Amino acid sequence: MYFGMQASGLPDGSLGFVYLPALLVVSLASVSTAPLGARTAHRLPVQSLKRVFALMLYTLAAYMFYKGINAA
Repeated sequence: MYFGMQASGLPDGSLGFVYLPALLVVSLASVSTAPLGARTAHRLPVQSLKRVFALMLYTLAAYMFYKGINAA
């Protein structure tokens, strides 16, 4: 936020490089769905959670790799 305070061309509703409407939406969604995630995590077996998390990480890594290759 601090280094973006003097930046030009930022959209209305920004506080430095932080876009406040998006911050509000992400915060509300995180707070409201956290109990659902915690409840789901307690119901699933640990091995299943590890596999789902690993799959998510591999998918994100593949996406980032793909974007990195195609950006050049």
